[in-house]
Amino acid sequence: MHIILDEEESLSLLQLVSAQVVDGVELSEEAVEAIREWRNRTMERGSDDLLSFAAALNETLGNKIDEELRRTIRRRDYYRNA
Repeated sequence: MHIILDEEESLSLLQLVSAQVVDGVELSEEAVEAIREWRNRTMERGSDDLLSFAAALNETLGNKIDEELRRTIRRRDYYRNA
């Protein structure tokens, strides 16, 4: 199974996670401002940083899905390395 998130989807995920951190963790005002500044400055649509993030995210998701699939196959008492 392959999941590929495009730039917009990766940005949405990044914004969701960073918003959860800012809202759900006790941080100083300086830390909150630093996170917001980093998010706004570094992750602009079309930037090289965002494209690198999207590529790394897709690779990590793909590896995780492959790992879970291998575990499922091993649990069923047969293991075939596809």
